Amino acid sequence: MSSDEKPVAPRSLAEALRARDDASLAVLLRSRPDLITPVPTDLTQLATRAGTRASVVRALERLDRFALQTAQALAVAADPATYEELLGLMAGDEGDPLVAAALPRALGTLREQALVWGDDERLRLVRTARELLAPSPQHPSPTGLGPTVQEASAGMSPGRIQELVTAVGLPSTHDSVSAVAALTALFTDRARMAALLAGAPAESLEVLERLVWGPPYGQVTATPAPRLRWLLDRGLLLPTAPGTVVLPREVALHMRGGRAHRLPEPVPPPVEVAATHRPQVVDATAAGQAYTALATVEELLKDWDEGGPAVLRAGGLSVRDLKRTAVALDVSEPVAAFWIELAYAAGLVASDGEADEQYAATPAYDEWLEQPAAHRWTRLAEAWLAATRAAGLVGGRDAKERTLAALGPGLDRSAAPEVRHRVLSLLAGLPEGAAPTAESVLARLWWERPLRGRQDGGGGMPRVIPSRAG
Repeated sequence: MSSDEKPVAPRSLAEALRARDDASLAVLLRSRPDLITPVPTDLTQLATRAGTRASVVRALERLDRFALQTAQALAVAADPATYEELLGLMAGDEGDPLVAAALPRALGTLREQALVWGDDERLRLVRTARELLAPSPQHPSPTGLGPTVQEASAGMSPGRIQELVTAVGLPSTHDSVSAVAALTALFTDRARMAALLAGAPAESLEVLERLVWGPPYGQVTATPAPRLRWLLDRGLLLPTAPGTVVLPREVALHMRGGRAHRLPEPVPPPVEVAATHRPQVVDATAAGQAYTALATVEELLKDWDEGGPAVLRAGGLSVRDLKRTAVALDVSEPVAAFWIELAYAAGLVASDGEADEQYAATPAYDEWLEQPAAHRWTRLAEAWLAATRAAGLVGGRDAKERTLAALGPGLDRSAAPEVRHRVLSLLAGLPEGAAPTAESVLARLWWERPLRGRQDGGGGMPRVIPSRAG
């Protein structure tokens, strides 16, 4: 190929992966380790695996908020989309310097993780991600956008479509395809669309304003009010089912100034410092808390050494036994649950395995008692850092409205170790002696992993169900 010839654009994700060098493939496999279990036989199999629903969901869960917003914008963009089209959806008609500066990084992340492929003239979001993030009546888009004119008018009669075209002042066409294309062109033309809305009754504009940021669906009666009739006659609202109308995506984007998101978040929120303490005070306080931890776990297991509380039939500790333990330790029930779960994670407590099961200290407890304080503390800290069980969920309810018990089922959260590591990293990055606000740390974590720890809502992307990581 001569120096002035453009490289041939890849026609599939597999071709895009074949064009990567070894370093780029290594980055992909490190960011999505599930792709190499088991090891794929070739890049075609790797591409197939990278497009599976389970793998794509895991990859989306690892995105920060702005990278996820970028993927969501691509899901409502044309397929393929250009970089300029994507920038318009993210920054809007007026532009946003922070968004423009952050978008290359976000798009680079999506490409790195094989969620997007193609050059800047033909950006393609992998099909599975588009299906997960694109709007539908069952699973509205996080952008709040509805279907396109073409999608929403798919079931309409040719005669009705021609009526819409005529009502907005366009010449009638010979077929529905060209009529829908003409309507779409009008709705995406800023000047012509502004002129159309300038003639709308104020009450009709109020209806559009209520739907513009989502949800885009609304209910109408069999005989719509005049303010709705004006919109329906011009295709600014389209029927999707008896009694239901939707605001077409193109109309919403015009009213939003081209933006897919009400509030793009290109920059992570800062971790705010609430107070600053002298390093000596911090060290002394930390040492005191470490010794308190050792004393509390020792007191707990001494109490259980001769046979602790009974194991519930479904597993775990009863509410009454948790209360009794909290009183014995002179702490609140959530704090007692934390220490119980920590002792379990460290292998210091378990079921005795008898017919009438009880919790009891394990033989490892006796060994632990004989170790120096520093070694005992290290064992507890390492167990906490690696544990997937989240003690903060105790007392809550699972999907079947059953109470979650300490040491019982339903407390595992695979993201918990990652969250703990990230919190410690954030704290380590602060000035010495700085104490951050809990709210700002939580906001930063939600920005970094907005989908992490949310449970699947039954077929769509994970719904918004926060879970504490303990």
